[in-house]
Amino acid sequence: MALPSAPAGAAAPLSPRLVLFVRAMCVLGALSLVGVPLWFWNSPEAVRALAPQFAGVQAVTIDARALQLGALLSVAPVALGLFALWQLWRLFGEYGAGRVFGRPALAHLRRFGWALLGTALLAPLVRAAGSVVLTLGNPPGQRMLVLGLSWNDYLAVLLAAVLIAIATVMAEAVRVAEENQAFV
Repeated sequence: MALPSAPAGAAAPLSPRLVLFVRAMCVLGALSLVGVPLWFWNSPEAVRALAPQFAGVQAVTIDARALQLGALLSVAPVALGLFALWQLWRLFGEYGAGRVFGRPALAHLRRFGWALLGTALLAPLVRAAGSVVLTLGNPPGQRMLVLGLSWNDYLAVLLAAVLIAIATVMAEAVRVAEENQAFV
C-alpha cells in the first residue's frame, strides 16, 4: 500500500502566534517607515535636532529647499523598505500555511534578501546625500559631503547575502527533490 505523498513544499505550518507576531511587526514597520520621514521632514526642529545623528553634520541650514529635498531623498528607502516588509508578510503567510519549501515562499525569501541588500547598500548613500541636502544652504566652504560606513551597514549586507544564498540553496534542493520524485 503506497502512502500518499505531501505536496511539494509542504511542511508543518508555523505557529499562528509567530505568524501573527511577524505580520504585526510588518504593519508596525510599515507605519514607522511612512510616518517617521513624514514627521521628520515636516518638522524643522526635529531636523535641526537630529541632523548630526542622521547625516553626521553639525552646521545645517534648514530651509524649505532642504526639507523638500530631504523628503524626496527618503522616498527610495521607504519604498524599498515597504517592498521588503510586503515580501516578509507574504513569506510568513506561506509558512503559516505549511508551504515552507514551496516556490512562492522561496521567491518571497529571495526577494526579501535582495530588498535587504538594496536597503543596506542604499543607507550610506542616503546619509551622504542627506549631509549634502542639510548643508546646501550653508555659505561656501561650509557645505559638506559626509561619507560613512558603519558596522551595522556591513552586517546588513552580510545578512542579506546569507538570506539570498539560503533561498537559492533551498530552491535548488526543491528542484532536485521534484526531479527525483518524477523518477519514482
